[in-house]
Amino acid sequence: MALVNYQKGTEVRTSKLGYDFDVCDSKWRLDNSTVIHWHLLPNDCEAIFIHGFKEQLADWACELSPSSCLIVFSTILSLLRKTGSVSLTLSAVQNYLSMLDSSNEYKLGSIRAFLLNWLDKKIEGIDPKLGSWLEQLTLKGINKGVPVAKGCPFTGAYSMQEQHAVLNWGVNAFMDNKLSLRDYSWLLLNIYLGARPAQFCQFRARDLKIENSGAEKKFMLDIPQAKKHGQMNFRDDFVTVEIDEELALLFINQAKATLSLIEKQVGELPEELKEEMPLFAAPRKVDSLVSVDDLRNGLAKTPDRLHMSRNVAVKILHSLSAKCDAKSERLDGEYIHLTARRFRYTLGTNAARRGLSLFVIAKVLHHSDTQNASVYTENVKELTEEVNEALAPVLAPLAQAFSGQLIASEADAIRVNDPRSRIHNRNGNAVGNCGSFGFCATGGRACYTCAKFQPWVHGRHQAILDDLLEERERLKSKGASAYVLQSTDRTVLAITQVIQLCEKAKMDEGVVNG
Repeated sequence: MALVNYQKGTEVRTSKLGYDFDVCDSKWRLDNSTVIHWHLLPNDCEAIFIHGFKEQLADWACELSPSSCLIVFSTILSLLRKTGSVSLTLSAVQNYLSMLDSSNEYKLGSIRAFLLNWLDKKIEGIDPKLGSWLEQLTLKGINKGVPVAKGCPFTGAYSMQEQHAVLNWGVNAFMDNKLSLRDYSWLLLNIYLGARPAQFCQFRARDLKIENSGAEKKFMLDIPQAKKHGQMNFRDDFVTVEIDEELALLFINQAKATLSLIEKQVGELPEELKEEMPLFAAPRKVDSLVSVDDLRNGLAKTPDRLHMSRNVAVKILHSLSAKCDAKSERLDGEYIHLTARRFRYTLGTNAARRGLSLFVIAKVLHHSDTQNASVYTENVKELTEEVNEALAPVLAPLAQAFSGQLIASEADAIRVNDPRSRIHNRNGNAVGNCGSFGFCATGGRACYTCAKFQPWVHGRHQAILDDLLEERERLKSKGASAYVLQSTDRTVLAITQVIQLCEKAKMDEGVVNG
């Protein structure tokens, strides 16, 4: 990512909470109470470090809460002052760690994600040697009052609740036209495949193959491998995986959208050329095309000509992270930060949660050996600790699992007096309304994590929660793994949150235990 010239002009960005700030200024206001004072940095700090720090923290401010940005700035400021350093070098960070006792190691943990993300984006001003050292570093976390998973909540794999939160947010945002087809496709590819951005950039329409096996269809996806030693050509090596129909349909629709963009520029393509079109194209490169022959000749000479660049791919995920309002139950309701690295860690960790061997995990991650597979299995035991009945009331407000709108009665519903919109518990009692006019095949308890759901204040939501908890206990008694049990964690948290909101609403209207 190119550095901005902070000496000339301005670069106005918008914080997560909607406050505009100029990257070039010495003072950033990120909300009504959070201000970053850049003049506090040591006077002899290297200019390239300051520029890089501003660039990275500006991205951070767009994606995470102002308090997180202030913690990062304050911690790095403390690091520079204590070590007498003028930039972020490996030795400076190591010296800072040596000054921290075990109870304060979390302070370095709070900036590790920031530093790794800085390196991933190839922004200047930070020592490249920090990357491998930070990845292998094990730190003691801060003691919190709420029992949470012990895996690093900043840089490590997402918890099951966090995964569901991000997925639910993405689905709802796409349905509400807040995410484009391209961005939604990019998000789901990261969630389900956990590949590197460079691999997604290489996808072409022909990489998806549909195999008919009797009445069933199999969807096989050829994933281009990232460049390895000895690999010289573009799309030189592939790994084939089976994907579900939903992801396949999304792939097909995105490929059609890209083809339409290209054909709008040069006219209809022959069938053999359609299959060679990228899944994600660079619009500027498409606009430069003059004819079908120009396209054909260009691909023969430079096969990656129309493909999205890695730099653009990185920006897509930053944009998604800035829009994402899913919250983590492990960080007291902090926004979940989306990075390709964490999605990849999650893919490997999910494989470990299912009890798969290191060999299989390496295969899932497209590694040639098991040497690096163990990094994805850290803290698996703790990460598979599912939400229980006692913990749910504590975690529910933090996770923000319920994203719908609580209403007093059906009279306030979007689909008022529409019997088809009513959602029922197991006893047949209506508990709310669906606010969507589209068809939905799920219903019931799945509605609690949907943004379109309008639960009633006096609805009998406890019956749905009790039913779900009983089902979990039955599964546990039959030997179901924690991974299976975790699949309903977010639903438990969402229903619990609705019950809590209903109780508060009843109190507000003067009805206690009504």
